[in-house]
Amino acid sequence: MAWLDSTEITNARKLYAQVTYEDFMQGAFADDAAIESFIDEYLLPSVESHIEAYCDRDFDAEYPSAIPGAIKDVASRAIANMLQYMVMNKMGPLVRTGDFKLEIPEQEILTPGLRALLSPWVKRTPIVKSSDYAVIDE
Repeated sequence: MAWLDSTEITNARKLYAQVTYEDFMQGAFADDAAIESFIDEYLLPSVESHIEAYCDRDFDAEYPSAIPGAIKDVASRAIANMLQYMVMNKMGPLVRTGDFKLEIPEQEILTPGLRALLSPWVKRTPIVKSSDYAVIDE
């Protein structure tokens, strides 16, 4: 089951990333529908995998009827990040960050802000304490 439907994919692209097919290299995408197909077939499965790996859980199995809205929102924002990185890559590998400093931009799919939004969903292993003291059975 895909986490996002076509309307949510369109919103991720148009509202969060604010990109159209014209923002990419000429010929990369024929139209907006081609971008959304690319998102649905490639980017969304990648984002789902990154989120599940970070949270150490299978959201499809745990929420078979509907993925929680907060997770869908993080997925939309991560897709927007990936689209913006694609546009940045078109401009070249270096960005100017001041008067004279050039650097390669970070391309984190799950930025620190997105990881913070996911923190309540991270599966934590319970801590079990033990001691070296012997148990006395009477």
